[in-house]
Amino acid sequence: GSPTNRRHNIGVGANKLNGLLIAPDEEFSLVQTLGEVNAATGYLPELVIKGNKTIPEYGGGLCQIGTTMFRVALYAGLPITERRPHSYRVSYYEPAGMDATIYIPRPDVKFINDTRNYLVLTTEIQDNILRFKLYGTNDNRKTEIENPPRIWNITYPGPTKLIETLDLAPGEKKCTESSHRGADTEFTRVVTYADSREPIDEKWFSRYSSWQAVCLIGVEELTVSTSSEEVVDVIE
Repeated sequence: GSPTNRRHNIGVGANKLNGLLIAPDEEFSLVQTLGEVNAATGYLPELVIKGNKTIPEYGGGLCQIGTTMFRVALYAGLPITERRPHSYRVSYYEPAGMDATIYIPRPDVKFINDTRNYLVLTTEIQDNILRFKLYGTNDNRKTEIENPPRIWNITYPGPTKLIETLDLAPGEKKCTESSHRGADTEFTRVVTYADSREPIDEKWFSRYSSWQAVCLIGVEELTVSTSSEEVVDVIE
């Protein structure tokens, strides 16, 4: 299951979105809708991927909101204008290739309501399940998605990187990064309309880097003995 802080942050984000109205022709921005992400807005520190590290920051876990939002827009057949995959594969967001990372202010998840009527978004968390539902007027569009995505070009991480530290007891080991295999993925989405609009026929490609495990290992502080010598010269 998810760490407590991650579950908390997902709940805060989901509550922010519950009951949201999306107007016809509006480009929805998830980051803009969530607003500020910090302690004052109710978030707790949790792990986020930042650069080549995984570190705790306020709002860690909101990528679950990003991923679920991306998927509900995909299956609703809405035009998606912004989405970025994670740097590496994360077990929470499998199948690989259908995730979306968000961070304030970018990257974002954006889509357009092209249904010509309002959409209503509802969110719910029950047990370990996060549900997003989009309600609107049925215009008889049909959405076909290749799921799971195709996966190829699998790469493997190097050996675990060990970093010596005095912050742990000698011999104690604490891992700060887990290893992940890299891969390329792709899936196809086709959206057809009941009217004369051109169908959407698109491929979604994602590339995930292999990720090296990093562990800290406690070592003893070295004691260096020193000696001093004095030289006295007599100058006449």
